[in-house]
Amino acid sequence: MTPLVSGKPTDKWAFLLPPGWARVPAPGTGAVYVPTERMAGIAIPASITETEIFGVAGLSATEVAASLLGGAQGSDAQGSDAQGSDAQERDAQESTVVDVDGRPGARLASTLREAPAVAGGPAAGTRQVTYVVSRDDVEGDWLVLSFSTTFSTGPDSGPAEQLAQTLVDFFDAVMTTFRWTGPGAGPVDLPERTVPGSA
Repeated sequence: MTPLVSGKPTDKWAFLLPPGWARVPAPGTGAVYVPTERMAGIAIPASITETEIFGVAGLSATEVAASLLGGAQGSDAQGSDAQGSDAQERDAQESTVVDVDGRPGARLASTLREAPAVAGGPAAGTRQVTYVVSRDDVEGDWLVLSFSTTFSTGPDSGPAEQLAQTLVDFFDAVMTTFRWTGPGAGPVDLPERTVPGSA
């Protein structure tokens, strides 16, 4: 007799990360993924944050993402600009509807440029890409995976910004390996080296 399996396909998940990344559980619900090794001698200025949201039903992925990030971004908001205070400027905001292993979601990307904290000091920027994915339509459960990387800005910032864009491309590539692995999921083409997500 086959034992009954409780749970849903979206109860667990996995994705592929290269060697040199570690998953660190965070208080509450979630975790942070950080690089622990240098690549080609360079310390990677990036992290991935995993968060679960429960009981937010009746909203689209884009609406949930906008509420999380504090901005009213629609799915056609590509290329819109928004000005912050004198110390920072947020630009290149965009929101796109995505499918993550069969579940609806939204991908939001933005760049934040900050003025130097001390006159004459280095200025910095942050690029963030967030995937908000529906885990359960009825219950209103969501998975949020947010990637962030920093880079120096200024006259000679070209290589730093190129690295930041390469790291954004890296995270998008990681998300193409995402698979639900909960009961009944039957993942296809699950990568051999995966990092388990939440149970």
